[in-house]
Amino acid sequence: MRVKRILTVLFVMALLLTGCAPDKSGGHSLHLFYPAANYEAGGDVLCSQTVDWSKQESADTADQVKMMVQLLQNRDGRMNFTSPIPSDAELLECSVSGGVAVLDFSAAYGRLSDFSLTVADYCITLSACQIPGVKWLQVLVEGKPLSGRTNSYFSTEDVLLTSSEDVVKVVPVTLYFPDQAGTLQPEKRELLIYEGENRCQRLLQALEEGPQTEGLEKLLPEGISAAGVWMDGDICCLNFSFADYKALCDVSVRQDSLVQGLVKSLCSIDGVEGVQIMVGGAYRAKLGVVDIENPIKPQ
Repeated sequence: MRVKRILTVLFVMALLLTGCAPDKSGGHSLHLFYPAANYEAGGDVLCSQTVDWSKQESADTADQVKMMVQLLQNRDGRMNFTSPIPSDAELLECSVSGGVAVLDFSAAYGRLSDFSLTVADYCITLSACQIPGVKWLQVLVEGKPLSGRTNSYFSTEDVLLTSSEDVVKVVPVTLYFPDQAGTLQPEKRELLIYEGENRCQRLLQALEEGPQTEGLEKLLPEGISAAGVWMDGDICCLNFSFADYKALCDVSVRQDSLVQGLVKSLCSIDGVEGVQIMVGGAYRAKLGVVDIENPIKPQ
């Protein structure tokens, strides 16, 4: 594959992703990426459909990747898109280790070339890297990298080429979760942020979903979620309902750890310097034992 020529073409295209908003019902959803039906230079390259992933999320990581590939192949035609994967290509093997998912396809995948190959690689990468535990993808054909390919490893950073309007980004953040002793521990993440999506809201959703590291616990008590979040200059305003505020003031909640976990996580977003915690849109002096009257900065 003549990678330099293809990437030069892709960098001048607008990569517009038309995925739906994240699932607000509590279930996990996945954006399935596929080629735009009528691509024109300067137009959409990829599109996406949101699929319910709540039944699959408990499966082994490698099994989740296999199920994602099956959906992307769309062999039953239930979804309204043309698969980027050749119809006669088979996934021979799939394994995940150390954040790398290795997908080994049959020879039919190797018939793809140039732009079609790049789009197929990117559709698979964008779809798979949403699955917890997958940060990189290696695509093989019958156990070997394709001849002439300079790189068989892909990540979302390779794929997300944005237009001047920044329609999509990968935002690196650090989430903080308590260990069993209550000490906050950092967990590096890369969040996929769509055009118009609230970065702070997306981070809070990731916090609510919980840690991916064994031995860490959720930061927010079960059933507690922010009622709203917005930016006021460089301060992130985090609003809770009165009912959730009362629950967080309970003596069983470690308020100091909770507040610092929220503040340190949100302040890992570029441009966020502090967090103002509010209740019902109004200021409060305390959350339990913690002073929240003024914006809080990470310690």
